[in-house]
Amino acid sequence: MKNNIKFISLFFALCILITGCMDSVFTKKINTDNIKSTVNEFYRKFSTDYLNEEITVVNKDIIGWDGEVVKYIDTNNKVSRCTVIIYGEDEKSTSDYYFIEGYIYVTILKEYYTYPIYYSYNRPVDIMYRTFDEAVIYDGKIYKLVNGEFIKKDIDDVKMPYTSLHEINEAIGE
Repeated sequence: MKNNIKFISLFFALCILITGCMDSVFTKKINTDNIKSTVNEFYRKFSTDYLNEEITVVNKDIIGWDGEVVKYIDTNNKVSRCTVIIYGEDEKSTSDYYFIEGYIYVTILKEYYTYPIYYSYNRPVDIMYRTFDEAVIYDGKIYKLVNGEFIKKDIDDVKMPYTSLHEINEAIGE
């Protein structure tokens, strides 16, 4: 009987240990400071390249949506950034995708209008409020910036129109 109790307690301790180790293996932590530092470096290089006219800008309409994609292509013919703008009746969404080595940094600005655009074409549309979100797409997973930490989220929670350059290219017929 005493051996059975030892075996059961050892078994439970081992199960707890294995569960804890599996969580640490399958949960990748995104270092916010490293992301911010890398994004700042990207901004500096992108700005310099843009000012030196080493970036080509291409605008394309999104098929089936009232919107457009602006691609920024570097001298190596690599897309370094995309801006996706989608217009709705009562909102406008601007998503910037920064293609950085190993991941995609995304900012999403949504502007909500006080009334639908079609209501009055003669007066300017007033913006009732704005929301701004930041996310990282890494290893096929989406991490949203929440209270200073990148937290793993579902695509429905982040509400970004596309999750890869491939999806953006399909949207504009490339």
